[in-house]
Amino acid sequence: MLPTPSLPWFELARFRRSRLTRLAVLAVAIVPLFYGALYIWANIDPTGRLDHVKAAVVNEDQMVEVAGRDGEKQPVAVGRQLAANLVGNDDRNNYDWVLTDPSDARSGLADGRYKAVLTIPRDLSKAATSTSGDPDAAVQGRLDLKTNDAVNFVNGQIADRILEAAKSSLNAQVTRTYLDNLYLGFTDIKSSLEEAADGAGTLADGAGRLGTGADQLADGTRQLSSGAATLADGNRQLAGGAERLDAGAGQLANGLDQLQERTAPLPGQTRQLADGAEQVAGGVAQLDAVVQRVVGGINGSTGQVREQLQTLETSLRDAAQRCRADGVPAATCANLDAGADAAAAARTQVGTVTGRADEIGRQSARLNDGAQRVAAGNRQLADNVPTLVGAIGQASDGADQLQSGTSQLATGAREAAGGADRLASGASRLTDGADQLSDGAGALRDGALRLQDGLTDGSEQVPDYTKDQREKLAKTAATPVTDAADRLNAVASYGEGLAPYFMALALWVGAMSIYLLLRPVSARAIASTTSAVRTALAGFVPGAALSVVQAVLLVGVLLGIVGVDASQPGLLLGLALLTGLVFTAINQTFIAWFGGAGRFLAIVFVCLQLTAAGGTYPIETSPSFFGFLHALLPMTYAVHGLRAATAGGTTGVAFDVFVLVVFAVGALALTALAAKRRERVTMTALHPTLQV
Repeated sequence: MLPTPSLPWFELARFRRSRLTRLAVLAVAIVPLFYGALYIWANIDPTGRLDHVKAAVVNEDQMVEVAGRDGEKQPVAVGRQLAANLVGNDDRNNYDWVLTDPSDARSGLADGRYKAVLTIPRDLSKAATSTSGDPDAAVQGRLDLKTNDAVNFVNGQIADRILEAAKSSLNAQVTRTYLDNLYLGFTDIKSSLEEAADGAGTLADGAGRLGTGADQLADGTRQLSSGAATLADGNRQLAGGAERLDAGAGQLANGLDQLQERTAPLPGQTRQLADGAEQVAGGVAQLDAVVQRVVGGINGSTGQVREQLQTLETSLRDAAQRCRADGVPAATCANLDAGADAAAAARTQVGTVTGRADEIGRQSARLNDGAQRVAAGNRQLADNVPTLVGAIGQASDGADQLQSGTSQLATGAREAAGGADRLASGASRLTDGADQLSDGAGALRDGALRLQDGLTDGSEQVPDYTKDQREKLAKTAATPVTDAADRLNAVASYGEGLAPYFMALALWVGAMSIYLLLRPVSARAIASTTSAVRTALAGFVPGAALSVVQAVLLVGVLLGIVGVDASQPGLLLGLALLTGLVFTAINQTFIAWFGGAGRFLAIVFVCLQLTAAGGTYPIETSPSFFGFLHALLPMTYAVHGLRAATAGGTTGVAFDVFVLVVFAVGALALTALAAKRRERVTMTALHPTLQV
């Protein structure tokens, strides 16, 4: 059931009467363009033009010196580095930082020349390096950022984000340096542990050798203790022997004294004895000469006699044998044998006498020899006795000295025995100590080996990083989580993100402006026999035509001039057309029902829609009242659909279209009811209380 062509176009035909009315139609057509395009253009990329915003940095930081690992002082100026990073950063999303003094910074912030002032305190470098010293003295540095909300509130939020980024970068750099030193310390710790493990191994070897030496010492001290006991016994025996020797030395001294007294006359006596002995020796020599002559005579005479007796004996033996052989009477032969025996006996006696004579000669010779030696010995004795007597005197003196020495020897031996006893006792205690030392050395060796194993295990667990590894670990640990955000259907700029919201607002304002110019329902149509539905459509179609022009102009300018890069331009245009038609139908309904007051209601309605549409922040951040309205108002679905067309994605777009169509149909139905209601003229309609 569509309206006849004459009804809608008749309404538009009214604006062909003059240039002013035609300009009015043109003005209504471009109202959304002003709203939407200008708003979006103004906010197309505010964060990309922050380099046009001046900000001041005041560096009061004092440089400090920190001792490096080599002990040399190294300058650290964190504030200078931070200021240089800010001033030298030419990124479009960073302020145009200016290095200045505190006075200029304060005045510039107050009059708006500087939108932010960052003051770097004088102790920032000291605080940043405080982790390298006393832990109790470690403090956090503090950056002082000032903004002026009286100049711009959003600027304060932006400045906070910029400061947070700079602070994060500075913290990461400081942390990276700290961690690099920490990881380098791991290498030193590992090296120290390895050296300590080697030292523990050396200690264990030394303890083992100490234990062996202690065992040997214990054995030696036991031997020393036993030897000391033996020495003590020997010293006691020595003391006893020395005492006896002392007594004997005393007796010897007394005896030698007596001997000295008694031998004093010996030299004279021995000389007399020597003289007498020489006289005796002379007499004995004479006697021996006589004896030797006698013996010689005896031997000379007895030699012939013995030969004769031997011959006689032999003859008698032969005669006896012939006698018996001749048969002479045995008695006669026996007499011959008896005569031979007698001759033999006589020969034997002669030999005996000769032997005795020889013996006497030899004895006489020995006596003579002995007498000569006695005489010589007595002479020597006489010659040596004075020396002997002198030696006895010396021996007597030596015996006295010996007695004194043996007395001292006895005393020393007794003392040595006592010292040997003490030595034995000390050696016994030393043996106990050596045994304890051996046990302790064994325990020390076991402990050193366990320490070596523990240090070796600890060294293996302590990492040893190369320079590249330290830098990588420090960088990773200083910034363990990086920005890995993946924005689905991302838009290129802040303005593109707000474009759906501003487009919906512009199309609503455009719909409101349409019925500032057009009448929601034609009075002629109401007065005619046309149905209420046709009357409603007749009032809607002219407004819809203007709405289409508004939507096409708005989308065209945004895409072609402002530079909004829509992901789905066709869908964006279609949703803009649908949104404009729906908002036109709703505004028609307000005016159809409430007349001029309907425009006020349309303003209230758009305020509710703007606050409940979630066009800037998520609707969940708003109070629950707006969350309740969110799903009930058409702008919610218009913004969602336009956002999907701008950024990308079609999830929920069909439902958005369905809801908007429902709102449009509902609005047209209500407009038809309003037209039906106007077919009855009342006094209030003829004389309204308030004409808007």
